[in-house]
Amino acid sequence: MKRILVAEDDFVISKLYQIHFQRNNLHGSFFTTGAGVIESAKHARPDLVILDFELPDLNGPDVMRALHQIPGCEDLPVIFVTGRATPEVVENLRKEGAREVFGKPFSPLQLIHLIGKLTESPAP
Repeated sequence: MKRILVAEDDFVISKLYQIHFQRNNLHGSFFTTGAGVIESAKHARPDLVILDFELPDLNGPDVMRALHQIPGCEDLPVIFVTGRATPEVVENLRKEGAREVFGKPFSPLQLIHLIGKLTESPAP
């Protein structure tokens, strides 16, 4: 089973993730802080991380940079879901290593599809 970490401090959006993960047989670990995601990734490498841009302790780009410094997580796929998805922010996040940036509100079905695409194992 794929290991997905989610950092989202909005309770309603976090519940939305949980509902859609459950419906699609995805396992997620949910955190309200960036530090929680970083610590979890240090103990067991995740397959993918979903980050909010603004978290109570760190901002999403700082969390992504910290994740990419963890041995074994240098190429970890990171998806941002943010209310700050202006063209400039999206471009900057992609330059820094984000695989995709969704604006809020977002389509849970598009997100689930992208998670499947980014976590599928390459064919032998």
